[in-house]
Amino acid sequence: MDRLSKPYIALMLTCLIWGTTYLVNKLGVTQIPVFLFTSTRQLISGGLLLMYLFIIKKHPWPDTRYLLFQGMMALFMITLGNGIGTYGLAYIDSGVSAILAAVSPVIIALLTIYLKPDEQLNRIGWLGIITGFGGVVMICFDKLAPAPNHDSTVLGFIFTLISVVAWGFGSVISKTRHFEYSPLLAAGFQMFFGGIPLAIIALFVGVPNDFHVTTNMLIIWVYLIGLGSIVAFSCYIYALKHLPATLVSIQSYINPIIAIFLGVLFLREKVSFQLIIGAVLTFIGVFLVNYSQYRRRKKSNL
Repeated sequence: MDRLSKPYIALMLTCLIWGTTYLVNKLGVTQIPVFLFTSTRQLISGGLLLMYLFIIKKHPWPDTRYLLFQGMMALFMITLGNGIGTYGLAYIDSGVSAILAAVSPVIIALLTIYLKPDEQLNRIGWLGIITGFGGVVMICFDKLAPAPNHDSTVLGFIFTLISVVAWGFGSVISKTRHFEYSPLLAAGFQMFFGGIPLAIIALFVGVPNDFHVTTNMLIIWVYLIGLGSIVAFSCYIYALKHLPATLVSIQSYINPIIAIFLGVLFLREKVSFQLIIGAVLTFIGVFLVNYSQYRRRKKSNL
């Protein structure tokens, strides 16, 4: 396997796994207190990954500058990007959440202009971003449910949007610093550091008196810790290190497609014409973004 193909395989795994965790996350926040759910997931995932790297792989301890930078990344990508986003998911429909998440590539593309100009999109890339976003809106439009509580829905919308902006900002900022350490180390520290503020919030919020852990909850926890965090987030960080942030961001377009088609496959949900058109538009958008980055790399090698 050559060095060029590994980041693309990592990105494909990220899309596939996070597509499956889309619905699992929604199930999790309906059964488990949100901040208990997110904090334990991140702390355990990060802790296990760091133990593997330091104890089994004998990875050297990083310097203070690296730790401080990963702490900042953890705040944007895990505490705000994942934790607050999961909190917002408890108050809005999954279709709304998917559409808001699809704003992430747009935010990343805009931030790249100022923070990482060597990776900014050309016209073809921007056409891909807009086309892909339109495809996600078409796919998820039928999934939009009427809001039972307007105030809670607005709150969920705000928290989800904050998480999307924070995730995009963290993704681009991470490209501005280059460290020689393994991307797995960055993933481990970001999950662990990001889980600490969420755990503090969980302690203050508390849990309902009638809360008790069930077998279904344990399955959700284990699945999200093992695949959703340790495998998928590590793959995302690896892809982000080796590919342009705008290209990696297209996972936000592919995730809802995978989630919906899994519903069609396993839950026998209906396939509509709108869904097919939306999927085609999304894949065209993904192709255009990928093609624009291919042309950019080709020109830079001339």
